[in-house]
Amino acid sequence: MTVHADTPAVVTAHRARPAAGSSGFTGSWPSVAAWGAGLIQAALGAGAIVGATSGFTERAAGVVLVSLGILSLFWGGANLVASRLIAPRLALAGAVAGVLAMFGLLAVAPSHTGVYAIAAGAFLLLVVGGACAVVVRRGADKPRDVGTLRGILGMLVAAAIIAVIVTPALGAAQDAVLLTDDGTVPVVTHDGH
Repeated sequence: MTVHADTPAVVTAHRARPAAGSSGFTGSWPSVAAWGAGLIQAALGAGAIVGATSGFTERAAGVVLVSLGILSLFWGGANLVASRLIAPRLALAGAVAGVLAMFGLLAVAPSHTGVYAIAAGAFLLLVVGGACAVVVRRGADKPRDVGTLRGILGMLVAAAIIAVIVTPALGAAQDAVLLTDDGTVPVVTHDGH
């Protein structure tokens, strides 16, 4: 192609499209699900570490869960910064490890582990693992440009859904740790505060 000095050049611009398989509305959901799962894992792990009746096995499972929870929180944030799912194979392995660790804690401390918290955490890790599996199967995830309004709306809807799942799960995790031998949960008062 030859361009002459007296011929004006026409430049066309186009908006980048979302990565294959990701929608602008739901692109941030794996990150937010990772945050929710990370909070639940950290709460379950912390409860296992500080539980009055916790032994070595419970505390070891707690350390693993707290570590995985912190990694989930960082991974979710890194994804939003990068506008794509980073290290999807590693994240998929982390999601599987998180589910196994939660069910492992349930196996070693069934009376002081919140079943709803484990179910909610496993569901959120299934979302993360599913998104990572799609990216691994299709190839590299490309950065997404979804538009400001769609991206914010997707994030708000994801945050609302996660809040509905995570908030009761965190309460269930705390109640399970505080559960007494007779099956009651003591009321903690904050007198003097």
